[in-house]
Amino acid sequence: MNRKKIIIPIILFTFVIIFLLIVSDTSQKYSKISVSQDKWNSIQDTRNENKNLVLETIKFNDYNLIIDESNNTLYYSLVMISQSKYNPRVSYSSQSKNVKLVILSDEITDEKVKNGYKFKIMIYNENEYHIYDLICTNLPIVNIKYKEDVGNNQKNIPIEIYIFNNLTNAPNKITISNGKFKISENNYIFSLNMITPGKNIRDNRISILNMKPDSEYILVPIENNENITLEHSRGVKKVELFINSEYKGIYSIENAPKDNK
Repeated sequence: MNRKKIIIPIILFTFVIIFLLIVSDTSQKYSKISVSQDKWNSIQDTRNENKNLVLETIKFNDYNLIIDESNNTLYYSLVMISQSKYNPRVSYSSQSKNVKLVILSDEITDEKVKNGYKFKIMIYNENEYHIYDLICTNLPIVNIKYKEDVGNNQKNIPIEIYIFNNLTNAPNKITISNGKFKISENNYIFSLNMITPGKNIRDNRISILNMKPDSEYILVPIENNENITLEHSRGVKKVELFINSEYKGIYSIENAPKDNK
């Protein structure tokens, strides 16, 4: 009898938690928040544009999109194995109150992704609106963050790397307490040294995008972006590169040559 008295409240509590999670989930499918051109125009025409009305976060299928405020663009990497990649579940947040989000009716297709098509997303409240471009990609995403005031010529600076590996549906964030970060002003070559002070280099090798684990990687810009496929060579992968969430272009990432280490 006492056991039943314990089990029943637990079951009821579990149902309440599940119900609250369902109710509090404000995410909607991409297709459900897509609106016609007329509806889009009616929202825009009755409000004032405010570029300070911005998104804090936006997620497609629970994965954070990169928000490049400098270019007013959102970047979405399509997960290759996901059945809902063309119609993801969308959730978002903003520091402003009562913000809603709509997408100009436009289906995500392979052809549009291939051609770098810019979709349109609008956030708005009662009086204001702000429009973002949305670019979809079939490539993994790498975002490297560091404090710019430390200077880019120092050999060792704290960096944080966010990797969205859309081939395996597994985003990853790596924080390097003392990584080497070099920028070449001429050709934008980025070098990452994954060595943490006090640890042996062999104990600190990291695998990026399923590549051979290493302590140093190099990112090199790809000048010709035509005919880029996902058929990477074993030691080289192509990625969309961001530095401090600012888009830099398509780069190849590979293990650094031994003479660079």
